[in-house]
Amino acid sequence: MSAPSFRPIQVLPEAVARRIAAGEVIERPASLLRELLDNALDAGARQIEVRWDAGGLEALQVTDDGWGMSAEDLELCWLPHATSKIHTLEDLDSLTSLGFRGEALGSVAACSRLSIVTAREDSTGYRLEVNNGRPEAVKKAGSPRGTTVRITELFHEVPARKRFLKSPSAESQLCRKIFDEKALAFPEVGFRLVIDGKLRLQIEPQTLGQRLGQLWGSPWDDTTHLREFQGGDSDAQWTVWVLLPPAHRSDRKKIHIWANRRPLQEFAFVQAVSYAFEGWLPGGAYPYAAVFLEIAPHLVDFNIHPTKREARFRGADTLHRALVQTVRAGLQRTVPSAPLFQAPPTVSELPVSAPGLSFDSEAAEARAPVLRGRAQLPSTSVWDNDVTPAPVQPEVPYPFRYLGQVLGVFLVVEKDDILYLVDQHAAHERLLYDELRSSAGQTQELLFPRRFWVEPEVLQQLKLRQQEWETLGIGLRFPDDGVELFRLPQLVAEREGLVIEFLTTFVKPPEDIEKDLYATLACRSAVMDGDPLAPQAARDLVNRAFRLENARCPHGRPLWVTLTRQELFERIGRLV
Repeated sequence: MSAPSFRPIQVLPEAVARRIAAGEVIERPASLLRELLDNALDAGARQIEVRWDAGGLEALQVTDDGWGMSAEDLELCWLPHATSKIHTLEDLDSLTSLGFRGEALGSVAACSRLSIVTAREDSTGYRLEVNNGRPEAVKKAGSPRGTTVRITELFHEVPARKRFLKSPSAESQLCRKIFDEKALAFPEVGFRLVIDGKLRLQIEPQTLGQRLGQLWGSPWDDTTHLREFQGGDSDAQWTVWVLLPPAHRSDRKKIHIWANRRPLQEFAFVQAVSYAFEGWLPGGAYPYAAVFLEIAPHLVDFNIHPTKREARFRGADTLHRALVQTVRAGLQRTVPSAPLFQAPPTVSELPVSAPGLSFDSEAAEARAPVLRGRAQLPSTSVWDNDVTPAPVQPEVPYPFRYLGQVLGVFLVVEKDDILYLVDQHAAHERLLYDELRSSAGQTQELLFPRRFWVEPEVLQQLKLRQQEWETLGIGLRFPDDGVELFRLPQLVAEREGLVIEFLTTFVKPPEDIEKDLYATLACRSAVMDGDPLAPQAARDLVNRAFRLENARCPHGRPLWVTLTRQELFERIGRLV
């Protein structure tokens, strides 16, 4: 690289400055399509046709039946910062349009061949041609009401930008993503899509649920699992479309957010939706969801990024919590894990921690030592000696028949011609989790406070979250650059080591603290895979699990699976 040489400061020529600025708004054909669709929708279009050739590298065209423009507007529309959307800085606080900066057409005109044909209702049509910032005179042209914008030779005179574009097929995929985002946000508008001269899609005005299924296809077209949840207040309303569990993905790519009909890359809202599904989906699984927010203009600022993919929200934390509540309430109504038995319990409560459970000592002695962990499950099983061909009546009557424990972890239960395989660890874990949450306000001072030391960055996080830990019943002091644990929730007062481990390794956002703390404590305190249970303890556990409203562990796994008499007979080829 040659050494830099001295050059005096100078003001760039207008044409150079405009082309540089154009690169911030128009990165590729997809960003160009976004701006043109915004203009068409802001113009009140009810039908929009989109065409592109070679992924928009050769040509891109958008035709709408909106209000159109007069000859005077047409002469101004391509100039920098020419807009009809706002007139003063204060207008940004009441913004309702998708576009507002007046940058889009000016940016396009600076780096392509731009052609606009437009007409108003019962008015003469006009045409404007601009070649890389060089305009021609406005001419009369026959045209129905609306506007057609056609762009060719994008970046033809800006080779440095053109070199970084992708292949036509890749650019076409990016354009299609923008098309879908806009069409989903405006289901009341009809759209027509033509790619490389072939009609690819034509959609009429429809409901949002119908449009989700038509544009995104499987699994969104499965109406039996597609649900709509709504919530809001005087300043904000939201509609959330989800696919019910167990539908899920291993990433967050199918959680989509719109605010005032703008698609946003807003991770905080994506995280809120993911958090709302905890308890319905297992760890590492994420839902299919589309969130449509309508928020008062003065509470959101879209003017923070040229591509309008980001926004700032006032009261964002409150909005996130309300969104979580809406989704969770909808899931509780729609995916009920209804208790199998509605009568009040008639048995003694199962102890809170694993040591209180009644283990079958004779079975434990007769078998190999208990091996914990799913990878080391013992192959032996424990069967209830009370089981006979005829139903037996245990000491306390239960509305099911307990058969025994198999594979070291599953409790086998029969009821109404259905076999239930109950995961003893997951069931006990859920019960403990619910008890921990319901008794959150009950704390106990430690007779001997535990002092421990952590890395400086961990210490800072613990101090910042001290009030949050107090809310959960965990009392911390910070003497001599160390940490002292002096109070714990009553139910885990003897598990300070586990709590300390959690405190020093927790790295998730604050809103996850309560759920993750209780889930961790419940998981570590529950009976483990391979622990043999005495029949009475197993019956108590199953009885309480069957009464749960949410029959999933805190991590989202189901507590049991079933096998009906009919399914079993069909599997072995026996007549039912």
